[in-house]
Amino acid sequence: MSGELVLASKWDAALDVVRFLWVGFFSDLPAWARYTVLGLFGSTVVYGFVSWLRKRSAHAPKDEGTLQEDEETVQEGGETVQEDGTRVR
Repeated sequence: MSGELVLASKWDAALDVVRFLWVGFFSDLPAWARYTVLGLFGSTVVYGFVSWLRKRSAHAPKDEGTLQEDEETVQEGGETVQEDGTRVR
């Protein structure tokens, strides 16, 4: 391939997910193997959802009434000091 990178299409990934679920639901595997396949798929979905929620909440704007730990003011002398209005726990 001379250093080139070959990527799968989105349809290949979707087909793999369908195959994975087909094995989990409709195959002649023993119950413990089917439950393992379904558990792996379910845990992947839950992990993806939790990661999405954490990323979404990390970029949420801060309310003005919340604790402002990161706001600082630079005085004329170049010294960094916390604002007087900052609440401290």
